[in-house]
Amino acid sequence: MKKTSILVLIIMSFSCNCKKNITETPTQNINRIWMLVEFKEYKKEYFVEKKAFLDMTNSENVSANMGCITQNFSYSIKNNSIKFKEKIRINMKCQEMKLDIDFANSIIEMNSFSINAHKLTLTSNNGEKMVFFAQDWD
Repeated sequence: MKKTSILVLIIMSFSCNCKKNITETPTQNINRIWMLVEFKEYKKEYFVEKKAFLDMTNSENVSANMGCITQNFSYSIKNNSIKFKEKIRINMKCQEMKLDIDFANSIIEMNSFSINAHKLTLTSNNGEKMVFFAQDWD
């Protein structure tokens, strides 16, 4: 009888189609390096050429580079709201700085975010969007 009970428990544990109820917090996957793929009228190929990225691996500070200027921001998150505040801009003179300037002016206007698998979307109140893919996504 004892052996039968143990056998039934073992079979039940292997045959159980149980799923853990995992709830993700909105920030669970945000602490990554994100590659810019969609913003204003720019083409994705341009972002790839410039190696445009947003580094959010630090939970309080962000660094970004759009090809010329290294920019640093502090940020805070509450639910799906996000707030960026510029801290430091390391000035460099480049021939082509339009993307850097557009990014710096726009990111501080972004106030909400969503993460869908490997894609981060930042959105402003006026509907402007920035779309990023996680660098570690193949």
